[in-house]
Amino acid sequence: MNLADALGLGDEELVSFVGAGGKKTAMERLVTEADDRELAAAYTTSTHMPPPAALPLVLADPDRVRAVLDEETAPIALASDRIADPDRVDEKVRGYDPAVLSSLFREGAVDWLLLKADGARMREFKAPGPDEPPIPESSTFVVPVTSVRAVGRPLTADVVHRVDRVERLSGLTEGDPLTPDAVGRVLAHPRGGLKRVPDDATVVPLVNKADDERLERRAKAVLSAALEHTSRFDRGLVCSFESNRLTIVS
Repeated sequence: MNLADALGLGDEELVSFVGAGGKKTAMERLVTEADDRELAAAYTTSTHMPPPAALPLVLADPDRVRAVLDEETAPIALASDRIADPDRVDEKVRGYDPAVLSSLFREGAVDWLLLKADGARMREFKAPGPDEPPIPESSTFVVPVTSVRAVGRPLTADVVHRVDRVERLSGLTEGDPLTPDAVGRVLAHPRGGLKRVPDDATVVPLVNKADDERLERRAKAVLSAALEHTSRFDRGLVCSFESNRLTIVS
């Protein structure tokens, strides 16, 4: 399984991850793959995040972050400061404004800038809120993520972040089962997985947690629906980081 190859990443990329159900794991996989390619990668956010356990965390004010990248050895996790008393996790840090991240990338401060561009409160599926997602304009790739384990479950707050917004975009009512078509429709919606995506960015949806053949079939059905609802996707990825499975759907 090589996620970077499946996405089509080159040697200089700003990759923004949105959605739910696997952003952090996908970013961690790309950090490893950057190292395999002898590329320098930085892991950060345009919102808040728990810092990744496997990477050294460097805190730097926005006006110093370029100097830090010149001094530190990648891969690293970057953030501006710590958040006091975070909800749901022991530690959380604050990232950078999208304009700061675009500037860092344009200046060539790092080969791969990997970005968590929204939060999902550990749910399996989401639609973005009114101020989400803060995606840098210089993003070369945007990856809308969802978990196939949402499919078949009811549209409730236990499964979905921002139930009301998923209702509006999917045509479902709270409590209805989440169908592959409904999930694919939200992934492909201009106010869903495509919200605030820069015009020049390549967009590749990723359906995660397809840990067996039954879940893989469901994930493929989600992507088939998504591909029908937009021309921005020319392919999508079905994957399981747990079982190291990856399939390209086009």
